[in-house]
Amino acid sequence: MDHKFINILNSLLVLLCLTALFGGLVYRFYSLNSLGTAISLTLAVISFVIIHYWRIYANKNNRLPEYQLDGRPNEKNSNNSFGLVNFLLLAAYVLLVLFSFYILFSHRTDGSIISPWQVVPKYFFIVYTLASLSLIGNIIKNEKIALPLISLHYFLSFSVALIVYQLGYGYDQFIHLATEDLIAKIGAVEPRPWYYLGQYGLVVILYKITALPLVWLDRLLVPLAAAVFLPATLWRVLTVWFSDKRLNLLLIFSLLALTFPWLIVTTPQNLAYALLIIVILLGLICKNFHDLLAIALLALTALIIQPIAGLPALLFSALLAVYHSDKNKMKAWLYSATALIAIFILPLSFYLLEKSAAPAAGLAKPAGGVIKNSLFEQAGVPGGENFILNFIYLYGFNLGLILLLLILSGLIIAWKFRPLCRIFFLYLVVSLSLSVSYFLTSKISFSFLIDYERGDYPERILLTAGVFLLPFIMISFYALGEKILAQNLAFKLSWAVFLALLVSAALYLSYPRFDNYFNSHGFSVSRSDLNAVNWINENSTDDFIVLANQQVGAAALNQFGFKKYYLIGPNKNTELFYYPIPTGSPLYQYYLSMVYDQPSRATMLEAMDLAGVNEGYFVLNKYWRAFVKILAEAKLSASSWQAIDNGEVYVFKYEKK
Repeated sequence: MDHKFINILNSLLVLLCLTALFGGLVYRFYSLNSLGTAISLTLAVISFVIIHYWRIYANKNNRLPEYQLDGRPNEKNSNNSFGLVNFLLLAAYVLLVLFSFYILFSHRTDGSIISPWQVVPKYFFIVYTLASLSLIGNIIKNEKIALPLISLHYFLSFSVALIVYQLGYGYDQFIHLATEDLIAKIGAVEPRPWYYLGQYGLVVILYKITALPLVWLDRLLVPLAAAVFLPATLWRVLTVWFSDKRLNLLLIFSLLALTFPWLIVTTPQNLAYALLIIVILLGLICKNFHDLLAIALLALTALIIQPIAGLPALLFSALLAVYHSDKNKMKAWLYSATALIAIFILPLSFYLLEKSAAPAAGLAKPAGGVIKNSLFEQAGVPGGENFILNFIYLYGFNLGLILLLLILSGLIIAWKFRPLCRIFFLYLVVSLSLSVSYFLTSKISFSFLIDYERGDYPERILLTAGVFLLPFIMISFYALGEKILAQNLAFKLSWAVFLALLVSAALYLSYPRFDNYFNSHGFSVSRSDLNAVNWINENSTDDFIVLANQQVGAAALNQFGFKKYYLIGPNKNTELFYYPIPTGSPLYQYYLSMVYDQPSRATMLEAMDLAGVNEGYFVLNKYWRAFVKILAEAKLSASSWQAIDNGEVYVFKYEKK
C-alpha cells in the first residue's frame, strides 16, 4: 500500500475530527446555522493547515525505526508481477463480494424482524466464507492491492444492518437522526449537553456542504469510517512494529474474527469507540509532539461525542505525554495520578448524574444486581443444534476465554521483549484502572434509567477496558501467524479455511440473533409502524398522547421528529414527549401497564391527565406477547379501534367524555 495514500487517509481523518470538534463546540455555544457552519469550517481548515505543515516538519526530524519487534529489517522489495493466478484471485474476490452485496440488497425488508439473519438466506454465509478465503489468497499473492480489498471486506461485514433494515436499525439511531435533522433546519436543539456534540456537528456540516441525504450521511458514518480508517491505521502501526507485510495484512483481516457489534450502526457511543481504537493504535507509534497532538485531537473529538470512550482516550493521551517526557523524576507520580483519575472519574460522573436526575417513573430499584457480563456467562460446549450453529456458538460462548488466552499470551511476549514493549504496559495500566472503575460504577443504581438499561453504562466501561488490551491481542496474533506460516502447505490451507469460518461465525454473532441458542428480542421499525403513526396523526382531532413500544416511537421520530411536547409537573416546567421514550418517560410506564397488566381505560385516562390532553392512543403490534388476549381486552376498553395493514398493528383510540 502506497504510504502517500495512507497519509491522505490520515489527513482526511484529522480534517473530519477537526470538523466534528469545532462543529460541536460552535453548536454548543452558538448554533449550526449558515454562519455557525462557516465558522466551524474556517476554524477546522485553518487548524488543519497548521497541523499539516507541523507534520511535515516533524517527519523531517523523526524517522521510523529501521528494525521491528520481530528483529528483521523492513522488507524493501516485493513481487510486483501480476500473472494469471493473481488476476483470477482478484476477479474471484470482487465477484464474490459483489454477489454478497447483491444478496443483502435483494433481501432488504421494511417488516418487523428481530435479526437480519431471518431474511438473509443461509447461502449468504457460503458466499461470504468463499469471499474471505479468496481475500486470504489475495493477501498472499496480491499484496499491493490487499489493503483496499480488506477495507472492502470490513465494509461488507459492518454494513449488513445498514442494508437489510430498510427503515433503519435500532432505536437510538432514530433519536440522533431526528436531532440532526432539526439542527440542520433551525440550527440548534435544546438542551445541548456536552456529549453527542461531535457527531451532531460532523453530520450536520457534511450535510450542509455536500447536500447528500442526511439519513445516509448518518447511517453510513460509523460503518464506512471504521472500514476505511481502521485497516489503514492498523497497517500504519503494524508496518512499524513488524516486518512481514503479508502477515501484517493477515493480522488486519483476522481481527474481524473478534466480533464487531459496536461498528455496525451509527450512534455517538459507537463513533467514539471507533476513535478510541484509533487512539490506542496510534499510541504504539507515537514518536514526536505532532503525533501526540494528533492523538490528543482524536481523544478530544471522542470526548465531545461520548465521554465513556472519550475520557479514557484523553487520559491515555496524557499518559503518552508523560511516557515520552524527559521529566523522569516526576513520571512515577504522574502515572499514579493519571491512573487514579481513570479509576474514579467515570464512577464520580455517573454518581453526580444519579443525584441530579429524576428516577425513571415507577422503576427505581436498589443498587446492585444490574451487571451482567455476557462475555463469560455462557462458556461451554453447545450440542443441541446442527453442526454449523453448534460451531458458531462453540466459538461465541467461549470467545471470552479465547480473548483471555490471547491477552495472556501477549503479556508474556511483551514481557519477553520488554525493552521494546515498554509502552505496552501503559495500556495495561489504563485497562486495569478502568476495570476497577467498572466495579465501582456497578454499585450505582442508575435509577434514572429503565431497569433493563441499568447495566449498559458499566458494561461500556468494561468494554473500554478490554479495548485497551488490543495491542496484546495483536502481538499474539502475529506470533501465532509466524508459527502457522512456518508449517507445510496443507497445514496453512487448513488454517486459512478455519480462519475464514471464524470470521463468518463472528459476522453472525455481531448482529442481533433469533435462533435456538439466543434471542435478541428487539424488533425493528416496520412499514406498518410508519402507517400506524401516520394514521394517528391524520385522524387525531385534539392534542393527544400515544402509548406504544419503542419501535413505534422511533417510527414517529422518523416521520415527525420532535413534533409535540407537553409541560407537566406542579410548576409546568417538565417537558413530556407525546410518544413514550423508554429512558425515563412516565408514558412508557403507562404503556407497560397496558401490555403487562391490562389495557384499561383507567390507565389511559391517568396518562392523559398527566399530559393534560383529551385524546389518547394505544398501539399494539401483532408480534407482542399475549397479543390475542391484549387485543380482545383493548377492544372492550377503547372508544374505537383501527387495524393497520391487515392487523399487523392495531391502534386503539381513547377519548374523554
